Amino acid sequence: MELSPELFKRFLPLPVTVITTVDAENIPNAAPYSCVMPILRPHPLIALASALPRDTLRNIRSTREFVVNVMGKPAFRDAMKCARDYPPEVNELEEAGLETLPSKKVSPPRIKAAVGWIEAKLEREVTDDRYVIIIGQVVCSEMNDLCVRDGKLTELPITFIMPHFRSVGESIARRDEIDPENPLTRNGEQPQ
Repeated sequence: MELSPELFKRFLPLPVTVITTVDAENIPNAAPYSCVMPILRPHPLIALASALPRDTLRNIRSTREFVVNVMGKPAFRDAMKCARDYPPEVNELEEAGLETLPSKKVSPPRIKAAVGWIEAKLEREVTDDRYVIIIGQVVCSEMNDLCVRDGKLTELPITFIMPHFRSVGESIARRDEIDPENPLTRNGEQPQ
């Protein structure tokens, strides 16, 4: 079934994340983002696409820091409340009832109930008159200990496949089973 070009999101899963930032006065901001992806493993780079204008984008440009909070089921519905249109001086995290933790390497807070956190600093941006692609240098990544047992996630991230939000599914194969000669996957090691 051929789709119109903009409907590719019906079969390409997008991660459900909330980007947290702070403004120049250190007021936290939070907004859901699904256009987030790693760039060329094993490089510690992450990219996110932002519409114009956005408080998140203004804050990243001002402070050069952001946190990608990867969301699972426990805080998913509260996190989506951050999508409401709040004035810039309003702390969306408080409005949504989301508890935060301090980040380890950047100023914006982490969402306590997230599955994991990716702290990043702005490396560069690609600007268009309709959108901006932010490329961030990952300075810290961590899985939430409350969502990990024996080194594996017990609470899986949520993805968006239009029009549904879904939990990540079952494992089909490990990378080392498919490419056992790849030095990055020997001894069960996975590239970052």
